[in-house]
Amino acid sequence: MHNTLSSNKKLGIFAGEGKLPIQVALTAKEQGYEITGFALSKEIKESLASFVHEIYEITPGQIGKNMKLVKESGVKEVVFIGKVPKINLLKNIYKLDWVAIQELSKLTSFSDDTIQQAVAKLVENNGASIISQTKFLSKLFPDIGVLTQKSPSDDEMADINYGFRIAKELARIDIGQTVIVKDLMIVAIEAIEGTDEAIKRAGNLTHKPIVVVKVARSNHDTRFDVPTVGLNTLKAMNIKNNGGVLAVAANETMLIDKEEMVEYADKNNISIIVI
Repeated sequence: MHNTLSSNKKLGIFAGEGKLPIQVALTAKEQGYEITGFALSKEIKESLASFVHEIYEITPGQIGKNMKLVKESGVKEVVFIGKVPKINLLKNIYKLDWVAIQELSKLTSFSDDTIQQAVAKLVENNGASIISQTKFLSKLFPDIGVLTQKSPSDDEMADINYGFRIAKELARIDIGQTVIVKDLMIVAIEAIEGTDEAIKRAGNLTHKPIVVVKVARSNHDTRFDVPTVGLNTLKAMNIKNNGGVLAVAANETMLIDKEEMVEYADKNNISIIVI
């Protein structure tokens, strides 16, 4: 029944790094969408190509060209999905086109939220609307509780509760979404480097099991960058120490490859808890 609607439902996927763009494409096809991909690298284009009707490789800073592609493709709804490291944007600042320069010059800051709202306005001005990532990824939000064989200790629960309060405040002021705690002390906070690199930095500082807490802003715009953890997050925790806790906020953080994460955690003395 869904397939009969495909000609009337055209979805554009702006695809960053990771597995999520493919999962969005698969779910969208099940929902009857015809999909156009806008891939942020050659590698992403190759991995997504077989799941979409047509696909273009784009550069984030070429906003004028990208918006022209959206309009010409006839796409009326778009979803932004996958990791786009901000550090890469800084490294490639010289690749900005005139439209990007004009739009960026209007911004009061280059925080994630400010940039995302500007992008949303541009997309809407070009005849399309941005829809929530969660429309296609609702199955990736785990239920509240401990997912692993090992539960956090009382001391670790104290670190989780403390870390949750701090992480929520950091997210509110748009610094990052993750804090790493040990013995009620903040060891590291996530900034531009991303979650996994912040975890590795904490491991280098402590050489002991750590508590990682990941949340979203209270008013988080689910059209952009829903907090996500995956197997690489656990591997980052396990480089310098054996064990620890990964705590994620319920209904806010997605788990990629949940079964593989739980299996890895159980083998490496790590607890995963949804709070």
